[in-house]
Amino acid sequence: MITVQADVAIIGAGFGGSLTALLVERIGLKPVLIEQGSHPRFAIGESSTPLADLTLRALAENYDLPRLVPLTRYGSWRRTYPDVMRGLKRGFSYFHHQAGEPFVPCADHANELLVAASPDDEHADTHWLRADVDHFFVREVQAAGIDYFDRTTLEDVATGAGARAAGSTGFAGGLTRSAGWRLSGRRDGEAIEVTAEFVIDASGAGRVLERCLGIANDVSDIKTNSRTIYSHFRGVRRWQDVYEQAGGRSADHPYDCDAAALHHVFDGGWMWLLRFDDDLVSAGWVLDRARFPLDESMPPEREWASWLERFPSIAAQFERAEPVRPFDRTDRLQRCAAQIVGENWAMLPHTAGFLDPLHSSGIALTLSGIERIIAALEAGSSRAERLAAYQESLRREIAVMDQIIHGCYQCFDRFELMTSFAMYYFAGAHSSEHRRLDGRHQVADGFLMAHDALYREAVGTAYEKVCQIVQSRDLLSSSAADFSRDVAESIVAYNQVGLCDPDKCNMYPYV
Repeated sequence: MITVQADVAIIGAGFGGSLTALLVERIGLKPVLIEQGSHPRFAIGESSTPLADLTLRALAENYDLPRLVPLTRYGSWRRTYPDVMRGLKRGFSYFHHQAGEPFVPCADHANELLVAASPDDEHADTHWLRADVDHFFVREVQAAGIDYFDRTTLEDVATGAGARAAGSTGFAGGLTRSAGWRLSGRRDGEAIEVTAEFVIDASGAGRVLERCLGIANDVSDIKTNSRTIYSHFRGVRRWQDVYEQAGGRSADHPYDCDAAALHHVFDGGWMWLLRFDDDLVSAGWVLDRARFPLDESMPPEREWASWLERFPSIAAQFERAEPVRPFDRTDRLQRCAAQIVGENWAMLPHTAGFLDPLHSSGIALTLSGIERIIAALEAGSSRAERLAAYQESLRREIAVMDQIIHGCYQCFDRFELMTSFAMYYFAGAHSSEHRRLDGRHQVADGFLMAHDALYREAVGTAYEKVCQIVQSRDLLSSSAADFSRDVAESIVAYNQVGLCDPDKCNMYPYV
């Protein structure tokens, strides 16, 4: 029987769980990392952002993990870790499509939106090939001498009187005394028992603590309602080539539109494309479930093909593409745990809830959550207060992102409205980045600008307004123009980079 005593048990060895284990060790506590599967393994959630990179760099520098710093920029990553696959991400690209019609570029770029996130390739963000990146982080855990058990199935996760094994040292680095945890299961057929004073659930959709503690999945307040079908491909044409053949002026673009989180949006959903340096492409349709409910009688590969048939220009991009793995398909993506922290446990953000991959917020939110949980573990007697604040702030962040994402879904077919409403995400992201760069960021601020009541109010007001416009079928161009002016006025305090400038024709270079 394998027996392990630790201060903190981390469940799940994606990059989030592995990074958490490294940080727990750095603050003087003994971690153990438990993983049901093994690496390398397929995963999505692949698109980084400037806010994610800044947070990862801060964690690496503040906790003396210098080997992680090169991962925060495309240039340094490619030079330092050429075998850890990544892709170049210069910004966010959006193109609007009409079902049954080829994409026709507009002279004023009215059916496009490009927002740059970096000045050049060297300082750009990255797409993370998660099989490689997660494996890299696990190897860092192993190199640090941290106990790591993969291929481990937990059969019982118990907290309470008697859960602490006799002789447990516990409480290092200021952890307060609690009833403790006992995690038991099997690793490759052999029994394993782990005792710990604190548990961090990094299992993502596995939601280990949610199931073991009987915590409800409460999506009653979540407005976004989407599902997805996705895979990895080779042979996907560059969108710029299709675009130029249709008469588009790519010279007007502030960066190569394929070196980005590329979004094809349409009435009722969107498609993501993330390109890696080895020509692998991650792609997936994300669909409004109310409009396009899951039909399990249709095989995933047939459903994929049926969506390509609706959009001729996207089909042209995939005319020679082949999936390199079977399609994955989900029903509703959204989930939200009714409780995120307890006296001696916490969930990482991706375990606590998930909304939708639109705008690539996942990696940054995960890193921000790790930053706050580690600070709570360091806080000694104020740990409970820090954890409670983390739960409250994460709920605010989920609510704000839900409004931003669902609001975009509401006006995907009114692209002029979407280009205006999406500015709340970019204004919040840029403001958060600037706060980190100029030293104003506090760990408790969390993700985006959701800690700012005026920002939350501006997003909420605009969300209600855009829903009213769409629901009233007020299709007058004046309504879109008025809405754009309202957005520009409401984000003045957060607009550091010239967003909402009509003279830029939806083309926003790096500032």
